[in-house]
Amino acid sequence: MNRARISAVQQFCSNDPVPYFIDGEWSTGTEAPIAVIDPANDLPVCTVACAGADEVDRAVVAARRAFDQGLWSQARPDERSLHLNRWADLVDRDREILAELETLQTGKPIRESRGDVARALDGIRFYAASARNIRGEVIDVSSRHHSYVISRPLGVVAAIVPWNVPIVLTVSKVAPALAAGNSVIVKPSQTTPLTALYLARLWQEADLPAGVYNVINGPGRSVGEALCLHPGVTGITFTGGTDTGLHLGELAARQNKRVMLELGGKSPNIVLRDADIDRAIPGSANAIFYGQGQICAAGSRLLAEAPIYDRLVEGVSAFAASMKIGDPLDEATEFGCLTSISHRDEVMGWVRRAIDDGASVAAGARNAVVPGLPDGAFMEPTVLVDVPPTAPISCEEVFGPVLVVQRVDDIEQAIAWANDSQFGLSAGVWSRDSARARQVASRLEAGVVWINDYGVFNPAMPFGGVKLSGSSHREWSHLALDAFMEHMSIWESNA
Repeated sequence: MNRARISAVQQFCSNDPVPYFIDGEWSTGTEAPIAVIDPANDLPVCTVACAGADEVDRAVVAARRAFDQGLWSQARPDERSLHLNRWADLVDRDREILAELETLQTGKPIRESRGDVARALDGIRFYAASARNIRGEVIDVSSRHHSYVISRPLGVVAAIVPWNVPIVLTVSKVAPALAAGNSVIVKPSQTTPLTALYLARLWQEADLPAGVYNVINGPGRSVGEALCLHPGVTGITFTGGTDTGLHLGELAARQNKRVMLELGGKSPNIVLRDADIDRAIPGSANAIFYGQGQICAAGSRLLAEAPIYDRLVEGVSAFAASMKIGDPLDEATEFGCLTSISHRDEVMGWVRRAIDDGASVAAGARNAVVPGLPDGAFMEPTVLVDVPPTAPISCEEVFGPVLVVQRVDDIEQAIAWANDSQFGLSAGVWSRDSARARQVASRLEAGVVWINDYGVFNPAMPFGGVKLSGSSHREWSHLALDAFMEHMSIWESNA
């Protein structure tokens, strides 16, 4: 594949600007359009229409009207299941278009984008099936009453999606909300809105109810905050930076809305002295370098017991140096570019400060130049050693392909350093001793722990963090479906 876009992508991006989707109709609004930049060449892919305050209100009113009319919210669960599967069929048909759109707007290798689209498709199908399993509960508490619990949708859900894995994170929010019977308004990142908009095209093609799935573009400060404050929005689901998420949570708390936050991470990956090093090396490298490190769950802290430290550093450094950096649309590319020049420069700033503070470079730590793409946001996958556990780069989320490797004396020190963080999203443990690995995992302050693996996902498994990494609600699994529903207790007297 070369950089010449396939005709379907060309056609989708040919509108100037690409409109947003409210109440089953496409609109360009009155605000200045936003350019979507291909980070591999720093050139515009297209522009997208930007919503203003009036469009936010129109989207919420349309979503609420659709909810109250009941074509979706009051449909039988098996009917919603069939509709979601019809939507999924179109996603499956256009999976290559979606993958290319994802790569053009994010800079990730096309092979990663194909995996993300497959994961999103699996998520829609999972919740299509889950819609059939929404159930109530009879609770026998009194001989004088028939008492039971029913589940019903929240109403209008605002889904605020970040730029790093747009299609997966759109589906992780939208699919369970729709399966539960809600109407949804998606606010994608203004830099990566194309796959959410294309999903709207497929929703329309599937002839699904207007107003149930809506997409509006615009800055978080205006559109995102307006959604959180709008009285017609009853639930908010957000993935993104910790400070932004906490701010939106405060706004939503003023009206006691249901809020689901999935925030930052600084995830520890612990390799014990008895680990299978031949598995731990590629596993630990992929844990940080997949997605160019722009993953909230990235294993950015590698804690290695002293006896295997040197071998592990040598191995992950060699892995980093061997990765093929190239055009994200090239089938052979293993490592694409970061999301923008400005973000690449920010990540490199973290690296320079760490080096100034005494860190040593084991691999990378330079910008990369790809032939034919001299203006792309490329950098080398980077491994740093000799970094104190209290150094800023050891504690704060860099959100880039920078691995900090630290030597620990024993398991107790590894656990203590792993938990000494404001974040608690994910973690990894590598050991041939399953009992020991499970014991270590149970003591880690994280929402997700992988043992002898890293970064494996399935829609049946919940995902989310503790501490500043997120709220008590979880994405994916039956728990996400539950988070988008209210549960009503009903007491019926037999007297």
